[in-house]
Amino acid sequence: MLELIGLALFGGVVACYGTLVGIGGGPMIVPLVAMLYPYDTTTIVAISVMVVFCNTLSGSIAYLRERRIDIVSAVKFGLVSIPGALLSVFALHYIHINAFSFLFGFFLILLASYIFLHPVIENPGTGRPFWMGRRQRSTSPKRLTFGEEFVGLPDLPERQHPLRTIRDRSGNSFTFRVNERLGMGITAMIGVFSTFLGIGGGLIQVPTLVYILSFPVHVATATSHLITAINSGFTLIPLMVFGAIPYATALPLAIGAVVGAQIGARLSNRFDDATLLRLLIPVFILMGAKLMFFNF
Repeated sequence: MLELIGLALFGGVVACYGTLVGIGGGPMIVPLVAMLYPYDTTTIVAISVMVVFCNTLSGSIAYLRERRIDIVSAVKFGLVSIPGALLSVFALHYIHINAFSFLFGFFLILLASYIFLHPVIENPGTGRPFWMGRRQRSTSPKRLTFGEEFVGLPDLPERQHPLRTIRDRSGNSFTFRVNERLGMGITAMIGVFSTFLGIGGGLIQVPTLVYILSFPVHVATATSHLITAINSGFTLIPLMVFGAIPYATALPLAIGAVVGAQIGARLSNRFDDATLLRLLIPVFILMGAKLMFFNF
């Protein structure tokens, strides 16, 4: 009984943090399960996917109530990630990617360093990648002060990228453009590698939305949750059919995740953009070190 309570509490804490920063919690679930239980890689990934799905589904419902999700982008990005994620599920038994894991872990640590040094983007809301936005001066705000209006639209032609306008329940207004083709291409690749590693797509999805697609940070964390819920939901189906999930371990974690996600979504209102992004740094360093130096 104490073990079940401990798993539920851990799942709740992980989901609260994961929902706050827009990730699914997989980067923290995977090391814990690998350390405590003698499961093989496929089983650990299956547990992670189930918990990530429950976390992101619960968090998405909370963020939908807050009206902070770019639903159009989330559905498009989520759907294109499904084929790669399903393919990686079937390949889990046959492919070993230790070399890739090391490189990916190193990339995560570099990304953590970048976020620490650049917690805000210079040209938000344009739909342009950050390396393009820096070639011109922008009069748009460098950081959203929550409770104020976010408008980041310099001279980008309206026909180039679709315009989104979101007004949440707190009265915050977000107007920005979305480079849908670029976003769909990157998200399709994220779906493959996140399932292989059992980390959930949100770990990379949030930096992608913020630094490459120039989403407002609070919209990015909320939208990432729905993208990951769609991806992990479809990925979960074959894992359940194959009987790869040990429910005695996965269910307590999942129940805690459902509750914790609701708390995390409410807490997100209290943090500004730079703080939300910097909250990603510890899990990036943890997962990066795990991928570089420790295997399942």
